[in-house]
Amino acid sequence: MRSIMFNGVDFSEFCSAEVVEKAALPIVANTMTVPGRAGALLVSGRIPPRAVRVRLFMDARYKPGTNGLADVRHRVYSALASTGGGTLRLPDEPEFVYRDVVCTDAGAWSSLFEDGYGDVAFALLDPVAYGMERIERGASFEVGGTWPTWPTFVLVASAGSAVQVSYGGKLVRIEHSFTGGEVVHIDCEREVVTVDGADARADVTLASDLSTFPPGAYDLSVTGCASFEVRFRERWL
Repeated sequence: MRSIMFNGVDFSEFCSAEVVEKAALPIVANTMTVPGRAGALLVSGRIPPRAVRVRLFMDARYKPGTNGLADVRHRVYSALASTGGGTLRLPDEPEFVYRDVVCTDAGAWSSLFEDGYGDVAFALLDPVAYGMERIERGASFEVGGTWPTWPTFVLVASAGSAVQVSYGGKLVRIEHSFTGGEVVHIDCEREVVTVDGADARADVTLASDLSTFPPGAYDLSVTGCASFEVRFRERWL
């Protein structure tokens, strides 16, 4: 991968790129003062957005001429001007993608000719990268990465009164009058549950926990289903 891909636009058509700075991830501490205690009491911590600076090099791989170079610059400006944020893929880790990314700074080009370059800064509002989607159809599998990820379960129900998935001491149970063959979709990240596309969140039992997969080995227990699959993207901090 020779350049970045931002919000679906592949910059390799007109620029090459290199990552020149990727800030570390210090924890933002939330604290409270306790009378008689030195310092402060840690209440919680969070990971702030991550800053990444990329250097873009004019590299159209042909002689564009003055008008062509101006066209390249405007295409770069247009691609970076995404007010709603987007996804970002970097050349130093092309197998990962970052979500909720905005361009926060774009410096001047060093030159308006073919040897010009310019630095662009991005804020990774979600600082944890996503890997390729995995689909598992067996009960035992390993979740890699370095950060918990959100699974999605797709179950084909058998005739009965409930379907249930148990993993890591947690369960998701949907109580419904199934005739058999209904497709149950459980999206743990968005907390959306559907049966044949219809909203079924009211059928989710109170004991259910739509939680993450921390990295590690898993053995699922699935009941009330003719078949199932689990979809997730490993996440990397």
